[in-house]
Amino acid sequence: LNHYCETCDKLVCLYCTVKEHNGHNHDTVNNMANKHRNELNKITAPVEEMITGLSEAHDNIEKMRKKIRQQGDEVDKKIDEHYDELVEKLMKQKEEVKQQVRDTVSEKEKAVRVQLEEVEYAQVEVVSLKELKVAIEKSSDQEALSAKKQVIDRMHQITDKYNKLNTHPVRSATMEFVPTKEAFPQFGELFTHIDPGASEVVNLPDHINVGKRLELSIITKYHNGNHCSTGGSQVSVQLESNTGEVTTAQVRDKNDGSYMASVVAGQVGEVKLSVSINGQQMKGSPYSVVVQCDYTRVGKPSKIVNIDGRMGGPMGIAFGNNGMWAVADCSKHCVYIFDDQDQLIKSFGSHGAGNGQFNRPEGVTFDSNNYLYVADYSNNRVQKFDVNGNYLLQFGGSGSAHGELSYPIGITTHNGKVFVTEEGNQRISVFQTNGQFSHIIGEGELGWPYDVTVTTNDQLLVADCDHHCIYTFTLDGNYVSKFATRGPGR
Repeated sequence: LNHYCETCDKLVCLYCTVKEHNGHNHDTVNNMANKHRNELNKITAPVEEMITGLSEAHDNIEKMRKKIRQQGDEVDKKIDEHYDELVEKLMKQKEEVKQQVRDTVSEKEKAVRVQLEEVEYAQVEVVSLKELKVAIEKSSDQEALSAKKQVIDRMHQITDKYNKLNTHPVRSATMEFVPTKEAFPQFGELFTHIDPGASEVVNLPDHINVGKRLELSIITKYHNGNHCSTGGSQVSVQLESNTGEVTTAQVRDKNDGSYMASVVAGQVGEVKLSVSINGQQMKGSPYSVVVQCDYTRVGKPSKIVNIDGRMGGPMGIAFGNNGMWAVADCSKHCVYIFDDQDQLIKSFGSHGAGNGQFNRPEGVTFDSNNYLYVADYSNNRVQKFDVNGNYLLQFGGSGSAHGELSYPIGITTHNGKVFVTEEGNQRISVFQTNGQFSHIIGEGELGWPYDVTVTTNDQLLVADCDHHCIYTFTLDGNYVSKFATRGPGR
C-alpha cells in the first residue's frame, strides 16, 4: 500500500486508485506525506510566536506575583511603622497628661499644707489662752487684777487672727480624666485597586504634529481620589490611526504612582488615543487627537525614500561609512538596510526573543567596521549584526546590575566602545564591541536618557526627556555640563 487516498483518508494500492478510488484525490504516500507536512507547518506556524508570547506572559505574571508579595511585605512594614508611631504619640500624650496630674496634685497639696500650718498655729494659740483663763480662775485676787490687761490684749490679737483666718480649704480635690474617644485618629485604610475612572492623564493635547514625540503623564488614583504612591500597574497607551494602524507607546513606571508614556504619530489625521490601567480603559478613553503637519517648521525635503508603506514605526536611523544606512522599525520588529542610492536592499528580524529577533527595536548604529548594533528595547539587550543582517552576538540582559540593561533605547559607537542609554535604569551603559561590559555613565543624574552621540572633541551628549535638557560627559563618565530647558523658545 504505497498510495494514499485523501478523499477516503486511507492507504490504498495502485490498482485501487484506478478502480475504487478513481476520481478521488490520491497520490503516493511520500508525496501526500510531504503535502500534509507542508500544510501542518503552515497551520502550526504561529506556534513559535505563541511560545514566545506565553513565555513573556509567564515571566510578566511571575514578576507580578513577586511584586505582589514584595508590595505586601512593604505595606506590612508600613502598617507596623504607623502603629509604632501612633503608640509613641499616645505614650507621649499619656505622660503629658500624667505630668499635669502630678503638677496639679503638687500645687494643691502645697497650698493646703500652708493653710493647715496656719490653722494648727491658731489652734495652739487659742488653747494656750484657754489654759491662761483656767489659771486666772484659780489665782489669787491680786494675780487676777494684774493679769487682766495682759489677757485682754492677748484676746484681741488671737481674735483678730482668727477672724482673718480662712477656715475653708483653699483648694478642692476636683480632678477627673475624660477620654476624648471621638478624637482618636482612624488607624488607616488599605487600598488594593487603582480606579481608572479616578486616575488622570496629564498634558493631553487636542492636536499634535506628525512625527513629533507625544509625551503623557498618567497619574494613578484610588476610588476616593487619593494619589497612589507606588508603581506596578499595567499601563497601556495606544494610538490608532484612521486607517486602523495601531502604535503602542513606550510606558515607563516611575514607581511613585505616575507613568510616563511616549509615542510618535506617523500619519496625519484624527487618531484615537487609548489609555488603560490594568486592562480597564480610563474615563474618557479613547481620546480624540488630531495629528497635523507643522508647516512652519518643516522645510522641503531633499529626497523622500518610498518603500511602499512597509514601515510601521520607524525609530532609529544610522549611517555606515560605506554609504549604507539602516532604520529600526519598532512596530514591525525589524531593521531595514538601504544602499548608497537609498534603495531598500533587505530587511531582517521578526517579533520574538531569539537570536536575530526583536521586541521593539529602537536605536541603531554602525561602528567603524560597518557592524550594526540594535537596541532591542523590550528584550533588554543589544544585538550585533554584519552589514548583511547576519546575527553575530548579543549583550545586556534584563536587570540593573552592571552589564545588564533595562529598556535600552539610544545607542552610538566610538573608538571601539558602544554607548547605550537605558530608560529603565536611567543611565548610560558602556560596552566593548565584543559585548564585554566597560563602565557606567550618569547613574543618579539622568532622568530619562533617550538618545546619545559623541562630538568631534570626544564628549558624550545625552538627550534627557525627563529633565528636558542635554547633558555633557567625558567618555569615561565624568560630568561636564548641561544645557537647554523646557519650553517652546530658543
